[in-house]
Amino acid sequence: MSKSDDTKGASTDRRKMIFTLNPDDIGISKEGFGHPVWGIVMETGDPEGSFSLVTLADGNSSLYFSNGSGIFGGGEHESVREASAYFLTGAQHFYLYAEKVDEYPSPSDGEVLFYFLTFDDVLSFATLEEELRKPTNVLAHLYQAGHGLISELRKLEEK
Repeated sequence: MSKSDDTKGASTDRRKMIFTLNPDDIGISKEGFGHPVWGIVMETGDPEGSFSLVTLADGNSSLYFSNGSGIFGGGEHESVREASAYFLTGAQHFYLYAEKVDEYPSPSDGEVLFYFLTFDDVLSFATLEEELRKPTNVLAHLYQAGHGLISELRKLEEK
């Protein structure tokens, strides 16, 4: 696992790459994976920018910050792989609430965007972070799973 202090441009490039990534190029196929969502991106906006949690079916999980830094390569660790699998499993249920998108704006302050990478399209669901903290919100469990994964990534960074 590595921590990077790239420029803001590198963060933008990584973000764009995720949304244009062909799953076949990283060994994820519809037949081999067997689920509609092969990747999920959860982005949260705050006053200083945003952060993006990315999980892919090949085991890769990373946390990118809009300032260019991030936590990469977490899938090498069992605790992260387990949290990633839980997050991606949740995506298989909740992507049905999302809509197809062709543009991928960053979240504004207090907003959370879920991007579901499917074999056919990219789907998105946007809501306010305060709404996701309510247990009655339809995506509250997915939000919590994402934050569980963030906790595991941060633990590794602290070691």
